[in-house]
Amino acid sequence: MLHKADKDVDSGWQSSTRGERAWKEATDLVASRNADARKAGRLEREDYEKGREEARRSAAAKRDVKLIKPRKP
Repeated sequence: MLHKADKDVDSGWQSSTRGERAWKEATDLVASRNADARKAGRLEREDYEKGREEARRSAAAKRDVKLIKPRKP
């Protein structure tokens, strides 16, 4: 069975400024690391996609050259 909390007990409670600051620093650090990881991942994906596109173009160019070459009699 639940009971009401005593209002007198909680009335003098104040937040710890030092604790809040430490919590804020920790969350900011995690947010910063996450942002760095997102940026690094985006750059890695862009490089990967550029390589794939270059390989695709190269393969297409090789196919085109084979199609354009005159056949030997």
